[in-house]
Amino acid sequence: MNELTAEGRAVLIEGVGLILWRWTAMRAAVENGWGGRDSQAKADGTVSTVFKFLIQSQDPARDIETLGDILDKGLDELNTTAEDGSVDEVANTLIDLYEDCCNHNYEMLEELRATRSQATASVVKVSNGNDEESDDEDEDNDQTTDMMVEASNQKPEVMPVDEPAADDGWTVVSSRKNKGKRN
Repeated sequence: MNELTAEGRAVLIEGVGLILWRWTAMRAAVENGWGGRDSQAKADGTVSTVFKFLIQSQDPARDIETLGDILDKGLDELNTTAEDGSVDEVANTLIDLYEDCCNHNYEMLEELRATRSQATASVVKVSNGNDEESDDEDEDNDQTTDMMVEASNQKPEVMPVDEPAADDGWTVVSSRKNKGKRN
């Protein structure tokens, strides 16, 4: 395997960031603030730790269990647990990215960049430790759909709930366009 060049390092750090940000467990933890106010900083720290591990390890592929431990620790800092095998899947993807970068093959990064704005479905079970275990076994699907999620750029709207209930038990909720005015 070739040495990691300066260009390869730049590609590697960007790719690590994209892979971890698209990992459902990591992204959900950050977006929901499960790690507290500094959830994003904790996730960024995991990106940095993974990058340092990859460039300092003599053979990251051989040390993949250590990489998995780093990913688990990163989720632990965000009060999150991935019980779906995605830690191993993400670790393998990171090793693939590292090896590609050492061989001056940056196609994976290009694919990650290209899918950045595409919404992708996910079947990953995400837990912040407050729910019961699940035995979903959909892990063998395409990696990009299993571990990548793109949320829409829209913020969730707060829906008014103080409207009087109709006779049938339903509550009338105003549309966003009416800004609270009833038709």
